[in-house]
Amino acid sequence: PAAELVDEALKVAKKIANFSLVATLAGKEVVNQALETTLVEGVRYERRVFHALFASEDQKEGMAAFVEKRPAVFKNR
Repeated sequence: PAAELVDEALKVAKKIANFSLVATLAGKEVVNQALETTLVEGVRYERRVFHALFASEDQKEGMAAFVEKRPAVFKNR
């Protein structure tokens, strides 16, 4: 409902703000790139970015937190 739109948007924004900044910015970049290229090229680009994220500290923290069933504490690196 329209009356709940702002509250729901703020909830989603708060959830996104708790994600890794590195991964969030990469996701935004991939979406923007997808709008300017073909599907095949967009998927290739997404795959390269996805693989590159595995070198980040935040990826390691995210996986460790998942395995340990705890909230992740991202350092945005």
